[in-house]
Amino acid sequence: MKKLLVNILCVFIPNKHKRHMFRLRLNYPIYKWIQFAKSFSSARNPRIRCTCGYRGVNLVVNVDDKYVLKFPLKTNGVEIATREKRITDALRPISPIKIPKMEIVYFDDLAIRKYECVRGIGFHDLDRAEQNAHVDKIARQLARFFYVVGTADPKEIRDLKNNKNEKPSIMHGWNQNDLWDNFIINPRTFDIIAMIDWEEAVFGDFYRFFVGGTGNGLMKRALLREYLKLCVPGPIRK
Repeated sequence: MKKLLVNILCVFIPNKHKRHMFRLRLNYPIYKWIQFAKSFSSARNPRIRCTCGYRGVNLVVNVDDKYVLKFPLKTNGVEIATREKRITDALRPISPIKIPKMEIVYFDDLAIRKYECVRGIGFHDLDRAEQNAHVDKIARQLARFFYVVGTADPKEIRDLKNNKNEKPSIMHGWNQNDLWDNFIINPRTFDIIAMIDWEEAVFGDFYRFFVGGTGNGLMKRALLREYLKLCVPGPIRK
């Protein structure tokens, strides 16, 4: 009955973000979670910003632009947090693009992912003209990221592959798996300063980021060109 009433009330809230937050406040102990998030700040009145994560699986809480905490909404979060931490810990020393530090903190039996916050803008925050003006610089950085991470095979996370004996190859290996919304750019230099959100990272094909689909076709063609420069010729690193 409670869920039905919440759904009825949400019909009258046209703004998507406000509707999500209203639903969360009625269904989850959001106030307690926010107080817990504030405990990581040394400020008397820390600045808090909350959003509902992609697919509604997390409440994302930004604390003073220093930390980001993800509170799981569908599960206790233990499995996904443990897996993400193992992957990022293994790939962080290898990646040419920063992977922000992550730790797991617990509150009321929930495994909450706590990250250092990286300030910058996302690729989709750039208009198409800005994207195209800096396409070569961005593509070179992404290509090197794909090549270095994609040819890595850290023994610490081989058990997380579908087949632990599977080897990396061209356009096949470890990848973040949700590229275009999850790299952070310095808007003054157009350097990529971080690759975030590794919860869906996999060992598998990543050719879809180079060809087809929606998005900036010019960027994808530049990315493919720069990636192939690194791969052909070139050994797969063991």
